[in-house]
Amino acid sequence: MGRVGFVGIGIMGSRMAARLMDAGHDLTIYNRTASKCSPLADKGAVVAASPAEAAAGADVVFTNMADGAALRAVVLGEDGVIEADPPPKLLVDMGTVAPAESAEIAAAAAAKGIGYLRSPVSGSTVLAEAGKLTILASGDKAVYDAADPYLSVIGETRYHVGGGEDARYLKLVLNMMVSTQVQILAEGLVLGESAGLDWKGMLEVIGNSVVGSPLVKYKSGPLGDRNYAPAFLLGLMIKDLDLALAAAAENGVELPTTKAVREFYQQAADAGHAEQDFSAVTLELERMAGI
Repeated sequence: MGRVGFVGIGIMGSRMAARLMDAGHDLTIYNRTASKCSPLADKGAVVAASPAEAAAGADVVFTNMADGAALRAVVLGEDGVIEADPPPKLLVDMGTVAPAESAEIAAAAAAKGIGYLRSPVSGSTVLAEAGKLTILASGDKAVYDAADPYLSVIGETRYHVGGGEDARYLKLVLNMMVSTQVQILAEGLVLGESAGLDWKGMLEVIGNSVVGSPLVKYKSGPLGDRNYAPAFLLGLMIKDLDLALAAAAENGVELPTTKAVREFYQQAADAGHAEQDFSAVTLELERMAGI
């Protein structure tokens, strides 16, 4: 079994770290809000005082931060991963950040002789607990091969999609499509609700129709129960949409639908739904419809 560091014990990170520990790896963890480490510490994880301590001598150190600024802080900042002594063999980032931010991390890791893998995940807390996330990885193929025994504990489906920042762009493509699909699902449900259609009946029909994607099927259960507990925060989806729009602007691409969806997600966040699941756009649509 390997020596694993994990920096970022949040909603998703805690579940991925737990999978690694349950697989028998020696786990050292760090989180900026130290209290979030307690459940894993109670199960035997070592709690580090800094990212550098969590990463020191590790076979692999994972990072899973909310945004690029947080990632830069724990990797490049004071007592960051990059200052670990001895350095980890591999650095695997599981978050969703801008390609330019990721490239900066890559350069710093290379200067220290650390193999770096961009490895954002697609999936929810439920899939993270089950080890069934989809992992999009890019970086040197030898680094991917070395990291894959650890990634296989976290993700049932894994793709090595390129040698550079390819995984960053692909994750943004997926999230802009996910957000748009949930937006139109919510609009359809609220239209049907306003016309007197049965809520759960609509979800069953939609889920078994030509538009019944895996995402729709997955969301049908919580939506049917009116459960907006966060599997993925609405506020974080706004961040990802901003990253997609920025990447599009850098590449001279127009994303008119994504722009419109982003504006409505912001409206839902301003109405108080930022800390709920991103499907809570449904609640703002209902409010606008007087339901």
